[in-house]
Amino acid sequence: MLYAFTGSPKSLLTHFRSQKPTTDMAFSCVNCGLCAHVCPTDIDFGHLFGESKKVYAKDKTLLKKYGYDGVSFHQKNSFSKMFSTSMKFSQGLYTHMAFMPGCALSSYSPKLVQDVFAHLRSLLPGIGIIQQCCGTPTRMVGDMAQFKVYHSKLEEDLARMGATTVVTACENCYMSIKNYAPHIKIVSLYSVLAQHGVPKNAINAFHRHSTVALHDPCPTRFEAHLHEDVRSLFQTIGLPYEEFKYNRDKTLCCGSGGMLELTNPSLAQEQMKSRAEQTTCENIVSYCQSCAESMSKGGKNGLHLLDYIFNSSIREKQVKQGTVKKWYNRYRSRKSIDKLKDMPSKR
Repeated sequence: MLYAFTGSPKSLLTHFRSQKPTTDMAFSCVNCGLCAHVCPTDIDFGHLFGESKKVYAKDKTLLKKYGYDGVSFHQKNSFSKMFSTSMKFSQGLYTHMAFMPGCALSSYSPKLVQDVFAHLRSLLPGIGIIQQCCGTPTRMVGDMAQFKVYHSKLEEDLARMGATTVVTACENCYMSIKNYAPHIKIVSLYSVLAQHGVPKNAINAFHRHSTVALHDPCPTRFEAHLHEDVRSLFQTIGLPYEEFKYNRDKTLCCGSGGMLELTNPSLAQEQMKSRAEQTTCENIVSYCQSCAESMSKGGKNGLHLLDYIFNSSIREKQVKQGTVKKWYNRYRSRKSIDKLKDMPSKR
């Protein structure tokens, strides 16, 4: 992003403050947090650009230039009855918990969502499930007024379930709930699996597998405990992996952050390719479905950690899916959740 506009952080800041228009620059920021983390003088470009987006977002005509119609379409459908649902269970010790798979995972594989939740129910009897969006796409383009509407809807749905703890498979959902609903306890699915265990057939199942590269998603760059839990899962299933040079809290965005594929598609593709080429491994595994897809778009074979733990039939390659198929998958996922029934109580 830096080199798309200038040659140094100082000149970028000077350019942003003095040149008009600056909208292209603001909407080319993925808000990944790396610049503020490594800046020796504590300049937070992400915050600067993020606040600018909020101002620009008041002009909906301007937002259309940066793909806002696509964001609106996604959000309206994500919160519609056709693609969202929840299921609360009355029996078990964990009725106060809800699993939230997130938009990307539901769009990718309804079966994977089912398999993960079935395992969670065996570990945490009584846990419910909610297929809902966290509203991040709207927030990322600066429309905070609409984000508050969507986020309030999510909170209302969770309150109706009596869910005081949410288990997320998506890093954007994790951080959105953590930052905007601090009264709700947030737990990563990968921490739950690290603590309570994976399916028995996945334990040490890949000790003869070729080495993969592990990509950390940028939203959770400061969640050190999550980084450790993910790596312990790699060890549990015996999957050999290597680290990117920039990993954990120094990880680089996959190219899909900040809705960049809509706001600056060419830059998004360039970043996807750049990140994918930072490893010689053909297979790049992440614990974020959007990141996995980005690595495939960048020229490598992007996979989700859950593919290895639960989805043996496609653990070597994800099937490329278009927009229509992704929405159909979310519909199928919603239908499968609606069919769930209370788990019989143990006597």
